[in-house]
Amino acid sequence: MSTAPLRYRLMTQRLAWTVLAGLAILTALTALACLMVGTELTSPAELWHALDDSFDPALRTIILDLRLPRIALAAGVGAALASCGVLFQAMLRNPLAEPYILGLSNGCAVGAILGYFLGIGQLGVTLLSFGGGALVIVTVLAISRGSFGVRSEAMLLSGVMIDAVTAAMIFLMLHFLGDQVRSAVQWLLGDLSNTPSWIVPASLSLLGGLFVASLFSGRLLNALALGDDEAASLGLDVDRVKTILYLIASFIVGVTVSFCGTIGFIGLVVPHILRRIVGADHRLLLPASVLGGAIFLMLCDALSRAALPAIRSSGGELPVGAITALVGAPLFIYLLRSRARGSVAG
Repeated sequence: MSTAPLRYRLMTQRLAWTVLAGLAILTALTALACLMVGTELTSPAELWHALDDSFDPALRTIILDLRLPRIALAAGVGAALASCGVLFQAMLRNPLAEPYILGLSNGCAVGAILGYFLGIGQLGVTLLSFGGGALVIVTVLAISRGSFGVRSEAMLLSGVMIDAVTAAMIFLMLHFLGDQVRSAVQWLLGDLSNTPSWIVPASLSLLGGLFVASLFSGRLLNALALGDDEAASLGLDVDRVKTILYLIASFIVGVTVSFCGTIGFIGLVVPHILRRIVGADHRLLLPASVLGGAIFLMLCDALSRAALPAIRSSGGELPVGAITALVGAPLFIYLLRSRARGSVAG
């Protein structure tokens, strides 16, 4: 017999696997569709023939060397940020929790920019990005911890305060970049163009690893979402588990930020939408969010690339972080107003 709480038994196992299979197929189809999107649309026939060296070498280069790597990066980053959003929302029992809103993304950005200043290579930049995010999480926890433990509302407010501080630090650091400030701002707002050849297997491995891990983590998040006391009664060492999960989330966000800057609101938008579709059971919500995050960011990136001809005179493409923010910010406001109405009604 399942040990999951009654309110989490929302779908049969067969239906859950059907939903995940459907999302997996949709992810693959979205990737194929995004391969055809760019400054000029590519037909399905041209996409098929791009695999043939003798057809059109230039088209093959555009599709396989330019579009495919950034689509793979978008899939991996979207999956990572969406899964971290589910993670924070379960631990804090708050649908507003998300790496960007908690200040984690900007903390990672401070570390990444410092790494670029020092010229220590991609590995060093990634480690400093993780360190910046971990420091933000530790600081937010320290500020928000009261006599009754960490309250989610206090942690969110602390995250907003720390986010303001890290944003100021970022702008101060950008001030010293001089002529490089334009490219730095482009990266900071979300840039998926930094795609070396090895990014395809790395991103697909990240996507696959997150999906497999999510299949075994749902019960743990279900327990944490019940509250610390209930989770402890189920035998969990709550403080230890949360510390480990916070560090894992900091590392994941740090890796994504070091490659493509801060891309916000994916961890808010995707879990919120999927929670309304598949329910609150994290055994399904978490893997669904991994795939949903990949789909969402691939579509946002396709939109930013499709808009390139219209803004060509500006000297660069539309940052993908701007697209996600245009969707996520209104939803964030809606959630705030919904929670406020709920509090008044209560």
